[in-house]
Amino acid sequence: MKEIKSYIITQNKEYFSKNSEYIKLKNSNIKKIIKNGNIINAFLYEEEKNKLYGYYEIDLNDLDNSKNKKNNDDFAHIKITDNYKRRRGIYYKLEKKYIDFSLFEIDDKTFLKLKNGLNLLNENISQTFFSCSIEKELEENDIFKYKAIETSPSLYIAEYQKKFDYQAYKSIYKEYLRLLKTSNSENDNSEKFIEIGSYLTNMLIPEKEFRNHLLNGFRIIYLHLDENTYNIPWEILAYDKKFISEKIIFSYTNAVNILPNNEKNKNNNKMAIVSIPDENIKNDKKEIEIINSIQLNLNKDMNIDLYRKEHNYFDFIKVLENYDIVHIITHGYSNGIKLSEDYILNSISALENPPSLVFINACNMEENDNKLIQSLLSAGVRTVISGTGSLADGIYIDFIESFYSNLFHKYTRINTAQAYYLAYLEIKEFYNGFMRYRFNGVPAYV
Repeated sequence: MKEIKSYIITQNKEYFSKNSEYIKLKNSNIKKIIKNGNIINAFLYEEEKNKLYGYYEIDLNDLDNSKNKKNNDDFAHIKITDNYKRRRGIYYKLEKKYIDFSLFEIDDKTFLKLKNGLNLLNENISQTFFSCSIEKELEENDIFKYKAIETSPSLYIAEYQKKFDYQAYKSIYKEYLRLLKTSNSENDNSEKFIEIGSYLTNMLIPEKEFRNHLLNGFRIIYLHLDENTYNIPWEILAYDKKFISEKIIFSYTNAVNILPNNEKNKNNNKMAIVSIPDENIKNDKKEIEIINSIQLNLNKDMNIDLYRKEHNYFDFIKVLENYDIVHIITHGYSNGIKLSEDYILNSISALENPPSLVFINACNMEENDNKLIQSLLSAGVRTVISGTGSLADGIYIDFIESFYSNLFHKYTRINTAQAYYLAYLEIKEFYNGFMRYRFNGVPAYV
């Protein structure tokens, strides 16, 4: 049996602009690719909007001229029964410009990445609320408890408690920290991260039925953690030699702002980039240029202001209250982020008009003593993207570029969780599936 090849088909303007059930393919192209097999996987590409739709399984031998009345010597008209044009497309930009009705072959990795991205936007995404704690009994045994409630697409409840070897967990966590505090260690130690993640999965989710349920389909898990479980690195949990975050977004919410906020931000379409000067941060200029170029190239109606200077507390709060998106480039420490040479910000108080999204591109934001993320969520920020461990200067610039490319796309309405996951799909093969950013809070549209 011949393998099924995968293609992107451009551009089929009539299909997108009219109520048509047919796409066009050049007969000359069909003759070339039919040698490799009769069936192809295909995505449809709308070049004017840089959007990709699909996917379709097409049998190239099943072209009946009597049924496809519009066929001529140059083109074959293929009926598409699964009408994805009424569904949502993802941002995609071909490296080369292709004329209408061209075929662009893609490899299996690209096919799966694009297919997963489209599923993210078009399929039902499960939402699971997961609460867990580690408590001590009278006999001084540690007891691990969790309760999970799934509300969408159907109701599912799981509850579990067991004795917990906290000393064993501490030894695993110590090794995780050793790897995490080494910049870009994932390129050399991905197998070690997966090994640690597999141990954690067995310790934290031992119940087979619930584990299988979590691994079935794509979902977002809202974590509500106590002080003993907050430092657990849920995003590295692994099963069958893969990070389960390949299909799960773990959201560190602490249940502070789960309920939807229907009020429109007064500063909609306004973004601030706050870059704190430091001689060890040399790629901030490149990061700023990339974000600005994305906004220009995608024609997003977004005003971006740059604050490349030190801040005091009141300066920083003023920025937070006057923009819908705030992107921060600075150093992160176990007790907060650097705003100036003599000021580390650990937390904030209430905000009159909180932004929808704060992206903190700084190290060590996962530390227990760092209260900034929790305080931002408590103040009403919907989504906080934060760095973990040691982020080498400029190393994850491709994640940032992909995140904002999806979020700013003019013709596709994508929320922060979807943009986060699409960016992960884009870069995961370069970092062996590992990710040094966390999603905190709830999805927000900006």
